Amino acid sequence: MKYIFGPVPSRRLGLSLGVDILPKKNCNMDCIYCEIGRGKGHVNKRDFYTDEEEILKELEDFLRNEKRAIDCVTITASGEPTLHKGLKSIIEGAKSISKKPVVVLTNASLSWIDEVREALSLCDLVLPSLDTANEKTFRKINRPHPEIKLERIIDGLIELRRKMKGEMWLECLFVRGINDTHEEIQALKEAISRINPHKIQLNTVVRPPSEDFSHPVSKRRLFEIKEILGNRAEVIVDFEKKMEEGSEIILESEIVDTIKRRPLTMKDIRTIFGRFKRSQGVLENLLAKGIIKKNKVNGKSFFVAT
Repeated sequence: MKYIFGPVPSRRLGLSLGVDILPKKNCNMDCIYCEIGRGKGHVNKRDFYTDEEEILKELEDFLRNEKRAIDCVTITASGEPTLHKGLKSIIEGAKSISKKPVVVLTNASLSWIDEVREALSLCDLVLPSLDTANEKTFRKINRPHPEIKLERIIDGLIELRRKMKGEMWLECLFVRGINDTHEEIQALKEAISRINPHKIQLNTVVRPPSEDFSHPVSKRRLFEIKEILGNRAEVIVDFEKKMEEGSEIILESEIVDTIKRRPLTMKDIRTIFGRFKRSQGVLENLLAKGIIKKNKVNGKSFFVAT
């Protein structure tokens, strides 16, 4: 299949059939946490990048022959799907082919454009991203095309939410030390109250990011942020599962966060993290990188944050 992938099990969406409507890494942002890798340059021109009729034909053929039941059709891209001028036609076609909910994943960068909002308003569910309400932080974490302005994104999301008949689940991804401070969260809370999404989904770095300085926040911090943002907020990262699977990125964030709060002995670390795969290797890596160090107090060794 050229455009269709999956169905993919999704914690948020169930069994999701993906529709990738752009060539790889055609994006107007270059987010530091992107799992696809660094971009080769910003693309911010809306155009017909792929043939929507070909996409819909492939979708129809797949659904005719697929025996597994799906929960939704998710329009996405290895980049930003709203760059495709044929997005509205693809959404309309998908809704005519399948009775399942049609979902679009977007970075919301073009939400200020009328035609984009018109297309997205046809969806059953839109999952836009908003990681910060601070322009300087936006430039640091999302690294957008110079023409993209954060306030226009927020205004566009406010208007989309007002006009759409489906639901909006706003995703906010947090990177340790960049957009997880008290000031950042308060500003984001104010912007979210203006947008008024149905849900606020909190996420962090869980796969190898494009930049090695993009570190996840801990489970503890995400739940603190959830309390600040209120009842509509939910943490969508399954920390325990990621740690059981041996995700060193998540495990590292948990070890660092715990050591920052209080010094730990090796016995403490084995008690807290020893059941997770690669805990010893992650600890050794943190020591080698100088993120933590050993201190000796009264003949007893403790791990402390540097």
